[in-house]
Amino acid sequence: MQDLKISRRVFIGAAMYLVSAPIFASSLIKSNKLLKIETSGQFYSALELTVLTDVAEIMIPKTTTPGATDAHVVNILDGLMLTWAGAKTKLQFKTTIEQIQTLANDTHGTSYADLPLNLRQQLIEELDLAAFNNKQTTLSANYRRLKEMIFHIYYTSEQANPDFKLIPGSYHGNLSKQDLNKINSGFLI
Repeated sequence: MQDLKISRRVFIGAAMYLVSAPIFASSLIKSNKLLKIETSGQFYSALELTVLTDVAEIMIPKTTTPGATDAHVVNILDGLMLTWAGAKTKLQFKTTIEQIQTLANDTHGTSYADLPLNLRQQLIEELDLAAFNNKQTTLSANYRRLKEMIFHIYYTSEQANPDFKLIPGSYHGNLSKQDLNKINSGFLI
């Protein structure tokens, strides 16, 4: 792990948390296009981080906008497990990773990290469809909660939403465009 830290604003419930998370050492496995995380995080193991990073990137790939990896979603999620998550959430997210790995093994006879990119994408797409079509299973509930958190972290990230303001300030009533620009630039009226 590098000593570089990233700070991130994450809005959870009615509070804002400033999370500091390490940048993980990683390498690209060219044969299956998997970003392998080399070191364990603050909460997750290196293998769990590898699976989470890949799943998050499949959910939010880099296009003309930053992807989940660019927004350091999993790094922040790892930090949140220490600062925000309760025992139930920690167990739920760890269980989801285990369930994804079991699903890969049951479906394709190999571990998630050994699957080629197209099969990992297909596995997550099928899991996503099943999780939202049949909301009664434990895997379905766990996956939906993890997906919600991944998207929440992403959409509140500076990379994905540089103009995000958690609390934009007090109510000012009828504002002119010039007054609004002053407020948005940090000069309150």
